[in-house]
Amino acid sequence: MDNAAESLQGGFAQATAVEQIEDNVWQGNFSADWLIGQTLNGGYAMAVGARVLGAALPHPDPVTVTGHFLARTEVGPVRCEVEVLREGRGSSSGVVKLIQNGELKIQVAGVYGDMARQRGETLNFEPIPEMLSFEQCDDLPFPDNQPFRKQMLQRMASHSVRALQGEPDGSGVWRGWLDLIDGGEKDLFSVIMFSDALPPPVFSIYGREGWVPTLELSVQLHQRPCPGPLRCVFRANVITEGIVNEECLLWDSEDKIVAIARQTAKYRSPK
Repeated sequence: MDNAAESLQGGFAQATAVEQIEDNVWQGNFSADWLIGQTLNGGYAMAVGARVLGAALPHPDPVTVTGHFLARTEVGPVRCEVEVLREGRGSSSGVVKLIQNGELKIQVAGVYGDMARQRGETLNFEPIPEMLSFEQCDDLPFPDNQPFRKQMLQRMASHSVRALQGEPDGSGVWRGWLDLIDGGEKDLFSVIMFSDALPPPVFSIYGREGWVPTLELSVQLHQRPCPGPLRCVFRANVITEGIVNEECLLWDSEDKIVAIARQTAKYRSPK
Protein backbone atom coordinates (compact mmCIF):
# COMPACT_ATOMS: atom_id res chain seq x y z
CA MET A 1 0.00 0.00 0.00
CA ASP A 2 1.40 3.43 -0.88
CA ASN A 3 1.98 6.03 1.85
CA ALA A 4 -1.11 8.04 0.87
CA ALA A 5 -3.30 4.96 1.22
CA GLU A 6 -1.77 4.07 4.59
CA SER A 7 -2.77 7.47 5.99
CA LEU A 8 -6.41 7.29 4.89
CA GLN A 9 -8.97 7.53 7.67
CA GLY A 10 -12.70 6.82 7.65
CA GLY A 11 -14.94 4.35 5.87
CA PHE A 12 -14.99 6.10 2.49
CA ALA A 13 -11.22 6.59 2.43
CA GLN A 14 -10.59 2.95 3.30
CA ALA A 15 -13.16 1.79 0.73
CA THR A 16 -11.33 3.73 -2.00
CA ALA A 17 -7.76 2.83 -0.96
CA VAL A 18 -5.53 1.53 -3.76
CA GLU A 19 -2.08 -0.04 -4.01
CA GLN A 20 0.39 -0.25 -6.89
CA ILE A 21 1.03 -3.83 -8.01
CA GLU A 22 2.91 -3.32 -11.31
CA ASP A 23 4.24 -0.49 -13.45
CA ASN A 24 1.19 1.64 -14.29
CA VAL A 25 -1.15 -0.83 -12.59
CA TRP A 26 -2.95 -0.35 -9.28
CA GLN A 27 -5.48 -2.51 -7.46
CA GLY A 28 -8.49 -1.48 -5.42
CA ASN A 29 -11.38 -3.32 -3.87
CA PHE A 30 -15.00 -2.30 -4.42
CA SER A 31 -16.78 -2.49 -1.06
CA ALA A 32 -20.28 -3.89 -0.56
CA ASP A 33 -20.93 -0.97 1.81
CA TRP A 34 -21.44 1.26 -1.24
CA LEU A 35 -24.05 -0.82 -3.04
CA ILE A 36 -27.41 0.55 -4.19
CA GLY A 37 -29.40 -2.61 -4.74
CA GLN A 38 -27.09 -4.82 -6.80
CA THR A 39 -25.09 -1.93 -8.27
CA LEU A 40 -22.28 0.10 -6.74
CA ASN A 41 -22.85 3.84 -6.51
CA GLY A 42 -21.27 5.28 -9.64
CA GLY A 43 -19.63 8.24 -7.91
CA TYR A 44 -17.98 5.91 -5.40
CA ALA A 45 -16.66 3.58 -8.12
CA MET A 46 -15.38 6.55 -10.13
CA ALA A 47 -13.64 7.93 -7.02
CA VAL A 48 -11.55 4.75 -6.83
CA GLY A 49 -10.25 5.43 -10.35
CA ALA A 50 -9.70 9.09 -9.52
CA ARG A 51 -7.62 8.13 -6.48
CA VAL A 52 -5.46 5.93 -8.71
CA LEU A 53 -4.76 8.88 -11.00
CA GLY A 54 -3.89 10.96 -7.95
CA ALA A 55 -1.27 8.37 -7.05
CA ALA A 56 0.04 7.85 -10.59
CA LEU A 57 0.37 11.47 -11.72
CA PRO A 58 2.91 14.01 -10.39
CA HIS A 59 0.07 16.36 -9.39
CA PRO A 60 -2.14 15.05 -6.56
CA ASP A 61 -5.44 16.92 -6.86
CA PRO A 62 -8.23 16.26 -9.37
CA VAL A 63 -9.31 19.42 -11.20
CA THR A 64 -11.70 17.74 -13.62
CA VAL A 65 -12.51 14.05 -13.98
CA THR A 66 -14.83 12.31 -16.41
CA GLY A 67 -16.01 8.73 -16.12
CA HIS A 68 -17.66 6.60 -18.78
CA PHE A 69 -19.62 3.69 -17.31
CA LEU A 70 -19.41 0.78 -19.71
CA ALA A 71 -20.58 -2.22 -17.67
CA ARG A 72 -21.97 -2.94 -14.22
CA THR A 73 -19.32 -3.09 -11.51
CA GLU A 74 -19.15 -5.83 -8.91
CA VAL A 75 -18.08 -6.07 -5.28
CA GLY A 76 -14.47 -7.25 -5.06
CA PRO A 77 -11.03 -6.57 -6.53
CA VAL A 78 -10.65 -4.12 -9.41
CA ARG A 79 -7.57 -3.82 -11.62
CA CYS A 80 -6.73 -0.22 -12.55
CA GLU A 81 -4.52 0.30 -15.62
CA VAL A 82 -3.12 3.82 -16.06
CA GLU A 83 -1.95 5.67 -19.15
CA VAL A 84 -0.20 8.97 -18.43
CA LEU A 85 -1.08 11.40 -21.21
CA ARG A 86 0.86 14.50 -20.19
CA GLU A 87 3.06 15.75 -17.37
CA GLY A 88 3.35 19.54 -17.25
CA ARG A 89 4.55 22.09 -14.72
CA GLY A 90 1.11 23.15 -13.53
CA SER A 91 -1.02 20.14 -14.41
CA SER A 92 -0.91 16.57 -15.63
CA SER A 93 -3.39 14.32 -17.39
CA GLY A 94 -4.09 10.62 -17.52
CA VAL A 95 -6.60 7.85 -18.14
CA VAL A 96 -7.32 4.84 -15.94
CA LYS A 97 -9.25 1.74 -16.99
CA LEU A 98 -11.09 -0.10 -14.20
CA ILE A 99 -11.24 -3.79 -15.08
CA GLN A 100 -12.95 -6.73 -13.38
CA ASN A 101 -12.84 -10.34 -14.63
CA GLY A 102 -11.12 -9.15 -17.80
CA GLU A 103 -13.95 -6.72 -18.67
CA LEU A 104 -13.55 -2.95 -18.84
CA LYS A 105 -16.14 -1.52 -16.44
CA ILE A 106 -15.32 2.19 -16.17
CA GLN A 107 -12.85 4.48 -17.90
CA VAL A 108 -11.85 7.64 -16.03
CA ALA A 109 -9.93 10.54 -17.60
CA GLY A 110 -8.62 13.37 -15.47
CA VAL A 111 -6.66 16.59 -15.34
CA TYR A 112 -4.79 17.03 -12.05
CA GLY A 113 -3.07 19.95 -10.36
CA ASP A 114 -1.93 21.08 -6.93
CA MET A 115 -4.59 23.18 -5.20
CA ALA A 116 -2.11 24.32 -2.56
CA ARG A 117 -0.19 26.13 -5.33
CA GLN A 118 -3.21 27.32 -7.31
CA ARG A 119 -3.37 31.10 -7.89
CA GLY A 120 -5.64 33.35 -9.92
CA GLU A 121 -8.89 35.29 -10.03
CA THR A 122 -11.98 34.12 -8.16
CA LEU A 123 -15.47 34.99 -9.40
CA ASN A 124 -18.80 33.22 -8.91
CA PHE A 125 -22.14 34.25 -10.37
CA GLU A 126 -23.92 31.10 -9.14
CA PRO A 127 -26.21 32.15 -6.26
CA ILE A 128 -26.41 30.10 -3.11
CA PRO A 129 -29.86 28.47 -3.27
CA GLU A 130 -32.59 29.40 -0.85
CA MET A 131 -33.45 26.23 1.04
CA LEU A 132 -34.21 24.81 4.46
CA SER A 133 -31.36 24.41 6.92
CA PHE A 134 -29.78 21.06 7.68
CA GLU A 135 -31.79 20.83 10.92
CA GLN A 136 -35.08 21.65 9.15
CA CYS A 137 -34.68 18.89 6.57
CA ASP A 138 -35.62 15.22 6.94
CA ASP A 139 -33.42 12.15 6.62
CA LEU A 140 -33.98 10.01 3.57
CA PRO A 141 -35.30 6.54 4.41
CA PHE A 142 -32.80 3.65 4.35
CA PRO A 143 -34.07 0.74 2.23
CA ASP A 144 -32.69 -2.59 3.38
CA ASN A 145 -31.11 -3.32 -0.02
CA GLN A 146 -29.12 -0.05 -0.16
CA PRO A 147 -26.05 -0.20 2.13
CA PHE A 148 -24.83 3.00 0.43
CA ARG A 149 -27.48 5.00 2.29
CA LYS A 150 -26.10 3.77 5.62
CA GLN A 151 -22.76 5.44 4.85
CA MET A 152 -24.37 8.82 4.17
CA LEU A 153 -26.23 11.64 5.84
CA GLN A 154 -28.79 12.63 3.20
CA ARG A 155 -31.32 15.27 4.18
CA MET A 156 -33.96 16.99 2.05
CA ALA A 157 -37.15 18.97 2.57
CA SER A 158 -40.16 16.89 3.59
CA HIS A 159 -41.91 17.38 0.22
CA SER A 160 -38.85 15.90 -1.55
CA VAL A 161 -38.82 12.94 0.81
CA ARG A 162 -42.53 12.44 0.05
CA ALA A 163 -41.67 12.47 -3.67
CA LEU A 164 -39.49 9.42 -3.03
CA GLN A 165 -42.36 7.83 -1.13
CA GLY A 166 -44.91 8.11 -3.94
CA GLU A 167 -45.87 11.80 -4.16
CA PRO A 168 -43.71 13.31 -6.96
CA ASP A 169 -43.88 17.10 -7.23
CA GLY A 170 -42.83 17.34 -10.90
CA SER A 171 -39.97 19.76 -10.19
CA GLY A 172 -36.97 17.75 -11.40
CA VAL A 173 -34.97 19.30 -8.54
CA TRP A 174 -33.58 18.17 -5.19
CA ARG A 175 -32.15 20.61 -2.66
CA GLY A 176 -30.54 19.16 0.41
CA TRP A 177 -27.52 18.36 2.53
CA LEU A 178 -24.90 15.61 2.37
CA ASP A 179 -22.21 14.31 4.71
CA LEU A 180 -20.38 11.13 5.67
CA ILE A 181 -22.20 9.46 8.52
CA ASP A 182 -18.97 8.39 10.25
CA GLY A 183 -17.62 11.95 10.33
CA GLY A 184 -14.68 11.04 8.10
CA GLU A 185 -12.74 13.78 6.33
CA LYS A 186 -14.27 14.95 3.07
CA ASP A 187 -11.41 15.11 0.57
CA LEU A 188 -11.56 15.89 -3.13
CA PHE A 189 -12.17 12.23 -3.99
CA SER A 190 -15.19 12.09 -1.71
CA VAL A 191 -16.51 15.19 -3.50
CA ILE A 192 -16.62 13.08 -6.67
CA MET A 193 -18.78 10.57 -4.82
CA PHE A 194 -21.01 13.32 -3.37
CA SER A 195 -21.73 14.53 -6.90
CA ASP A 196 -23.70 11.29 -7.38
CA ALA A 197 -24.99 10.88 -3.82
CA LEU A 198 -28.73 11.61 -4.04
CA PRO A 199 -31.39 9.57 -5.84
CA PRO A 200 -31.86 10.59 -9.48
CA PRO A 201 -33.83 13.89 -9.55
CA VAL A 202 -35.94 12.43 -12.35
CA PHE A 203 -37.72 10.57 -9.52
CA SER A 204 -39.23 13.91 -8.45
CA ILE A 205 -41.03 13.91 -11.82
CA TYR A 206 -42.05 10.29 -12.35
CA GLY A 207 -41.82 8.87 -8.86
CA ARG A 208 -39.35 6.38 -7.51
CA GLU A 209 -39.87 3.89 -10.28
CA GLY A 210 -37.67 2.51 -13.01
CA TRP A 211 -33.90 2.41 -13.40
CA VAL A 212 -31.57 5.35 -14.11
CA PRO A 213 -28.09 4.01 -14.98
CA THR A 214 -25.29 6.55 -15.38
CA LEU A 215 -23.66 6.66 -18.81
CA GLU A 216 -21.18 9.48 -18.16
CA LEU A 217 -20.28 11.67 -15.18
CA SER A 218 -18.03 14.73 -15.32
CA VAL A 219 -16.98 16.57 -12.14
CA GLN A 220 -15.21 19.93 -12.01
CA LEU A 221 -13.54 20.44 -8.62
CA HIS A 222 -12.97 24.00 -7.43
CA GLN A 223 -11.59 23.66 -3.89
CA ARG A 224 -11.33 21.40 -0.88
CA PRO A 225 -14.48 21.41 1.27
CA CYS A 226 -14.45 22.80 4.80
CA PRO A 227 -15.69 20.53 7.62
CA GLY A 228 -19.46 20.29 7.92
CA PRO A 229 -22.28 19.11 5.66
CA LEU A 230 -22.36 20.02 1.99
CA ARG A 231 -25.26 22.06 0.61
CA CYS A 232 -26.38 20.57 -2.70
CA VAL A 233 -28.68 21.09 -5.66
CA PHE A 234 -29.37 18.22 -8.06
CA ARG A 235 -31.56 18.89 -11.10
CA ALA A 236 -32.70 17.01 -14.17
CA ASN A 237 -32.99 19.89 -16.61
CA VAL A 238 -33.34 18.11 -19.97
CA ILE A 239 -34.84 14.72 -20.88
CA THR A 240 -34.91 13.62 -24.52
CA GLU A 241 -36.35 10.22 -25.44
CA GLY A 242 -35.18 8.76 -22.16
CA ILE A 243 -31.71 10.38 -22.12
CA VAL A 244 -31.47 12.54 -19.00
CA ASN A 245 -29.11 15.46 -18.42
CA GLU A 246 -28.46 16.03 -14.71
CA GLU A 247 -26.56 18.83 -13.01
CA CYS A 248 -25.19 18.93 -9.47
CA LEU A 249 -23.74 21.85 -7.52
CA LEU A 250 -22.05 21.46 -4.14
CA TRP A 251 -21.21 24.15 -1.56
CA ASP A 252 -19.32 23.63 1.69
CA SER A 253 -20.26 24.89 5.16
CA GLU A 254 -18.64 28.27 4.42
CA ASP A 255 -20.86 28.67 1.33
CA LYS A 256 -17.94 28.21 -1.06
CA ILE A 257 -18.70 26.24 -4.18
CA VAL A 258 -16.56 23.08 -4.23
CA ALA A 259 -17.77 21.24 -7.33
CA ILE A 260 -20.03 21.34 -10.35
CA ALA A 261 -20.97 18.05 -11.98
CA ARG A 262 -22.91 17.03 -15.05
CA GLN A 263 -24.21 13.56 -15.72
CA THR A 264 -25.80 11.78 -18.64
CA ALA A 265 -28.11 8.95 -17.65
CA LYS A 266 -30.74 6.73 -19.24
CA TYR A 267 -34.20 6.73 -17.67
CA ARG A 268 -35.80 3.33 -18.08
CA SER A 269 -39.39 3.49 -16.93
CA PRO A 270 -41.02 0.43 -15.39
CA LYS A 271 -42.96 -1.78 -17.77
